[in-house]
Amino acid sequence: MHDLNALHVFLALMQTHSTQRAALKLGRSQSYVSKVLAQLRQDLGDPLFVREASGLVPTDYALAIEPKLKNALDQLDLALAPEGFDPKDLDKITIHVAEPYLVKIGKPLIKAIRAQTDAVIELRQWSEHSEPLILEEQVDVGLHVLSDKPQSFYQRKIHSGAGYFEGNQSGEYVKFIISGVNEHQDHFKALEPDLEAGIIVDSVHLINQLMDDYFTLRYEPYYDEKQHCPLNLDVALICKSSLRSAAKQKWLMELIVPIVDECIVPAK
Repeated sequence: MHDLNALHVFLALMQTHSTQRAALKLGRSQSYVSKVLAQLRQDLGDPLFVREASGLVPTDYALAIEPKLKNALDQLDLALAPEGFDPKDLDKITIHVAEPYLVKIGKPLIKAIRAQTDAVIELRQWSEHSEPLILEEQVDVGLHVLSDKPQSFYQRKIHSGAGYFEGNQSGEYVKFIISGVNEHQDHFKALEPDLEAGIIVDSVHLINQLMDDYFTLRYEPYYDEKQHCPLNLDVALICKSSLRSAAKQKWLMELIVPIVDECIVPAK
């Protein structure tokens, strides 16, 4: 087990006894967790888990190595922890956010950051360049849809969103393009297979102005993992995997989550 990401997957499976619940805990897809588990079984020469009616039951070998691996991970986190972190020492903070969220959380996020540091704040709309910039460490944290990204990305799920139609449904359907989400997909067809988009826009301000005469697809966030919806998207905070425990990234994520809760998510 030479990959730290694999170690996190193994420990999540030990805690949840389910590839689906482990994926939710890690902010990754279920297929990713299953793929890592298959590789672990091959590398370690042990099935690690046996599927039973109650879920995934760990083997004796898995039970034996769990405390050792957990302790090793805790020691590594401790060793990597900075001597001290103060946001006031930062020079610049760069965050990329999907536009529907950017409009709602942008102002309170800037105010929350500015209350703790005088660093330059670069808050931009998520684009096709955001993922490469995260890997190049030019973007500290992103807020976007959780997807099956390479292991070089860490994704922390915030909540899920159920799709629904909003606006004047006697008018034309307007497809609102969100970079990295639906440029090449028609998610709205999950709700209405025969529906066609008569108008396509990529401005959140414009789409809001059109709702008296037209309608579009919106997402209502929720926290109940048992809720089943015809159309669902998960929203996550994203950073470079190697920086997931970095003080700056952890500080930003802890700062962003309550702002999203207050500005986006309805009462739990």
